Amino acid sequence: MLTRIAEAKRATPWMKTASLAVSTFAVALLGTGCRPECVDQFDCRSDNGDAPAGEQWVCRDEKCDTVPIVTPPLDDAGTPDAGQPDAGRPDSGQPDSGQPDSGPTDAGQPDAGPLDAGPTDAGLPDAGEPTDAGQPDAGEPTDAGQPDAGEPTDAGQPDAGEPTDAGQPDAGEPTDGGPATDAGVDCATTPYDPKLGTLQLQPGFVAAESVALPDGVAAVGSSPGPTYSLYAIQGSGKAAALYSLGTWPNLQPTTTKLYDVVSPADQAGSAQVFSGGYVVNDGFRLLAGYTLGISGAPGSVALYDFATPANSTYLSAAKNFTAAAFSWDDVSAVLINGGGLGSLPTGLGVYGLVTSASPMGTVRAVNFPQGTVASGFTSVADNGVAALGLFSGDFINVLYGVAPAPLSAALTSGTPLDISTQAAIDVGTDFNGASSFGSGVVVNRGGYNEDFTAFVSTDVSRFALSTNAHGDTVTVGARTPVLVYPNQCTRVTMLEPLGSDVLVGVSDKNGRRLVRLRVAP
Repeated sequence: MLTRIAEAKRATPWMKTASLAVSTFAVALLGTGCRPECVDQFDCRSDNGDAPAGEQWVCRDEKCDTVPIVTPPLDDAGTPDAGQPDAGRPDSGQPDSGQPDSGPTDAGQPDAGPLDAGPTDAGLPDAGEPTDAGQPDAGEPTDAGQPDAGEPTDAGQPDAGEPTDAGQPDAGEPTDGGPATDAGVDCATTPYDPKLGTLQLQPGFVAAESVALPDGVAAVGSSPGPTYSLYAIQGSGKAAALYSLGTWPNLQPTTTKLYDVVSPADQAGSAQVFSGGYVVNDGFRLLAGYTLGISGAPGSVALYDFATPANSTYLSAAKNFTAAAFSWDDVSAVLINGGGLGSLPTGLGVYGLVTSASPMGTVRAVNFPQGTVASGFTSVADNGVAALGLFSGDFINVLYGVAPAPLSAALTSGTPLDISTQAAIDVGTDFNGASSFGSGVVVNRGGYNEDFTAFVSTDVSRFALSTNAHGDTVTVGARTPVLVYPNQCTRVTMLEPLGSDVLVGVSDKNGRRLVRLRVAP
């Protein structure tokens, strides 16, 4: 499941003077498990329709706003130097295309010539040089909008390219997908694949069906299969509700509401409501959650009963952020990553709604360590291994693999596991979304930019998760890139399991769509 909550890890060094403000913002945002109003301008247009005449939608601080349409000056979108307008090109000599110098192999050291005058170096490998380990081009290794070599008054503003596409971290692997497009790529003219847009599919994976995502869909979830019925949260805040989207890939959305995500009491209350970014289908019921924008981030999960809709209900679940269905032997449950469930004592961890018990029971299944800032991501691979995450005191998302047998025992005994003793999954960067993908977990890696206004993604990568015949061990495989971002023109907005495959929600100038990815046979 892809959400919009994460902090910068190794891609962006924290400045001491900004750490308190960013940390406070992160705690406020992440502790509630809320979802933003938008990720990009396409979300705003999808949710609100066309902007008024003479204006355009922008997604600013994850909220939709309109601004006047301004025709930019030719070449330079910033303030011109005393000389020629700066268009993000080098001041002298040939433009830096990321190729190695005529001398020794580029190891990220400065060229003999002037500094790279581009706004920020994309940090991606040079054009196919096998020994380049993702170091910056021949400019300064810390090149990030420094003044040109010529004019000291150059403000170092980005060129007229994608506003957030300037300095995305390198995916850090030789499998990045080859040479990267310059950070000043024009998203209006760059080529787009009909399914994946500008994202680059890596060897070992196949892009299958692609379907336009209906307007207003905030999250989707699939039935267990083999026929996959899709359900969605449509609407936001107090108006969020569960709807059927039909059967994949022949979606036929209906206007008939199945159940409100938000309880009648909280709909009538004065507190702001943040609908969660997940829908879980365990074959018998749908589960979706929300939190309130007040102290302690109280909230609930809605339980819609397929067989007897009149039995649908709400269950208290403070700080609920993500959830996933779990099954091992004769134990089944919905795992809820949050700060409480029902009448249990509160505290961040993973809770279980034990659906195999009659009546259903609640239990705390996994404890988080002291210093955990917020809830994290939750997914369960098709072999029963759970990938459970938290947002740590270092303000990064971390993930652990948990074997199915001990997790099942914790759900039935009421004795929680300690997450810190489980198998760590070394993601290598921060990430802002996770989902099961067959017998593994897939994450959208990257980090927030320095002013915490946009998550800059580098790649979607998969980690295989295997267990033994008894289900009491976990082996974490090496990172395998699935999709690589050569630029930020196409973004991944959600990751959702579809049986042993994964649905990737993408958004770009051509709209929003769901793409089914498979592991190649």
